[in-house]
Amino acid sequence: MLTAAHVVDALPKSGHVGIISYIENSMQFQRQSIAMEHADCLIIQGKEFGRNGPDLGFLRLPQENVGWLKAKNSFYNLSKHRDDALAHRAAGQGHVDTVVGVIHELTKDLPSEKRGVRKKGFTGIFCGGRPSAIRYRDDFDILDFELTSDAEFGLPNSFEGTSGGAIWRFFVTEKDNKPVVVERRLIGVPFYQSLTADKKRIITYHGPKSIYGVLIDRAIARWPDEASK
Repeated sequence: MLTAAHVVDALPKSGHVGIISYIENSMQFQRQSIAMEHADCLIIQGKEFGRNGPDLGFLRLPQENVGWLKAKNSFYNLSKHRDDALAHRAAGQGHVDTVVGVIHELTKDLPSEKRGVRKKGFTGIFCGGRPSAIRYRDDFDILDFELTSDAEFGLPNSFEGTSGGAIWRFFVTEKDNKPVVVERRLIGVPFYQSLTADKKRIITYHGPKSIYGVLIDRAIARWPDEASK
């Protein structure tokens, strides 16, 4: 499970951590949790938390969780997209970028139908924007993502909770005079938010070189037997 280092660092080392998965009908909800003592983690972290990073993390799930998730979800194959991502190879005539994550200020307690059972509502965000700056620190590429405001969509006051989410790039091409998505590619992992002098919200994230280069190499070195499968 790809995320930010400070997210993995905040997780307990033992006990159970719940998994949130999107469902359209609450009747389909099934409890699923990770036994942290059976998980393993890879943390790539700077001495201080901030926009300079690095701040990347990977949580290796127990096999029982992997099997359950595979039955109901799809895993994104980093290795499959590695060469194209590192070469910044386009897969369409154009592209659209967006940040995806869960927003803390939109999380709320909900009434529960069962006595003694707590119920929470989580809201995810799917917000467009564009890379506005890039810098390099050792082998890491660190970028800023400038969010796009929309009259029909009010940006939250804070993007706390989005750390460890994703920056996705949707490649599009034209077919029958209509834009069609031909590929989606993970291009970033957000880990820090800040405001510019003119009050624009900026999300700082690790780019393709950090994810498809440094992280994959360190994961292979950490778990060589599994990487060869």
